[in-house]
Order: sequence, then C-alpha cells, then structure tokens
Amino acid sequence: MTIRFENVWFAYESFAAPGNQPKPQLQDISFEIHAGELVGLAGRSGSGKTTLMQMFNGLLLPERGRVLADGEDINVPDYDLTALRRRLGVVFQFPEMHLFAATVEEEIAFGPQQQHLPSAEIAQRVTLALHQVGLHESFGGRNPFTLSQGEKRRVALAGVLAMQPEMLVLDEPTASLDARGALEVRRLLRDWQAVGKTLVIISHDMDLIAYLCPRLLVLGEGRLIYDGPTASLWEMAGPNSAQDMLRQAGLAWPRYQRLRQILSSRGISWQGIPILKDGQDP
Repeated sequence: MTIRFENVWFAYESFAAPGNQPKPQLQDISFEIHAGELVGLAGRSGSGKTTLMQMFNGLLLPERGRVLADGEDINVPDYDLTALRRRLGVVFQFPEMHLFAATVEEEIAFGPQQQHLPSAEIAQRVTLALHQVGLHESFGGRNPFTLSQGEKRRVALAGVLAMQPEMLVLDEPTASLDARGALEVRRLLRDWQAVGKTLVIISHDMDLIAYLCPRLLVLGEGRLIYDGPTASLWEMAGPNSAQDMLRQAGLAWPRYQRLRQILSSRGISWQGIPILKDGQDP
C-alpha cells in the first residue's frame, strides 16, 4: 500500500479570532510512503503531527491538496473510507485507555467481529495477534485491566493487528511506558517491519526515531522541513546543521549522538565504544 500527500494544507477554523484568517496547521505538505517502509514523523507538540496523522485514513480531510491511497484520491465523495480504514490502522497515543472488554480475547476479537468474519477466522486472528505482540495464548482469558501497562499496550496493539492492516500509523507508541515496556514495544515494531508491515511512527522522541526509523520526516510549524534518511541527518553540518534544524523544530538530539559529539570534541575516539547505534538494542 502506498500513501501520498500532495501539497496538503489544513487549518482549524474554530481557533481563529473573529474576522481573522485561521493560521494553517499544515502548509504545503508533500511526501510518499511505500509498502514495507518504516518512517518516523517527528515534531514538537503543536507542529501538526496529530493533524497529519488523522489524514492518513480520512478522519480529517485537507482544505487544499490531496491524499492518495494507491493512487486514488481518498477525499472524493464516492471513495470507500471504511475499506481504507481496514487496510490502514491508526493507533492513537495511550490506546490502552480505550480497552473495554472483560477478557483479552474479547478485546482483540472486537475489530474482526465488526468485519463480520466467520468465528473460526476470528479465533485464528486473535491467536495470531497475541503471538505478534509477544503474548502467550493463555492471556486470552485474562482480564485486560489486571495487566501491566506494557501488557495493556500490547493488547491494544493486538486489537489493531487482528484487523490485519497493511499499514500502521502509531502516535507515540512508547509514551508513559517504563524502560522494559518501551523496549518490548520497540522490538515489536522492528519485528513487524522486518516481516513487511508498513509503519509510520509519530513521535517527538528522537531516541526512538534513531533506534527504529531508516527514514525521517520532520515537521516544524506545520511545514515539512526534512524528508530523508535518518542516518544522513547526523552528518549535516554548517549553518543548516541537523542540530540547528532540530532545535528550531523543538526536538532534542538523540542521546547517543550527543555522547558521540562530546567524545569527539574532547579528542576521544568513539569507535568501538558500545553505545547505541540505529536499530540496535541498548
């Protein structure tokens, strides 16, 4: 599945002062995400990340420009948004807060049930989704509200995976998890991408982005100010250095890159020092 944004603009009319034009939340955004990619989308709070996220599956529609799924404009009146939302799952921040069922199995089965699938297929999807998030089948009969925060997060993700989407867009997937829970989720996301799942990770956590995402989009004040390889970002220097750009976007330099920079400034070779590199576990 390919998603393409073409010159997308959006503004929240209700936030404009009477008689004034609303300030655009998104301004002339263009990019394309291909099947099998793992892409990070970074920006400070208020940069437009959540607004952009809601446009992937038509929860919000652009005022100008187009969003295309496999070349089809999703904003035209006769486009089947329900079918798109089966193929493209959006996971908002703190998805575990929306758990509601009495058992983990019922929670995960809810989405496939809405697709009116046969009972046998629903049961297979529940089992598969549990395995995909690293939970044993025995979790199926447990009450989700008795689980740890990290386990709840994985159950919520399993509920989305049971719908078998081709693309997942996740907002701050490790937010408020302890170190162990965050590491578990990072490994899950990397494993999903390794088997061909298309992932978009929306975050202001540059350590997470550096760990997971080969490609990075950076939003600053509603504009796309970087789209390229994440690793290339660390090599940018001069007046338009990556550090300056990230600072303007309200984003921190990843910790292991800060360590690398400190060591280099003191004439200490960082080669061979066991610090985190892109895609490696700490």
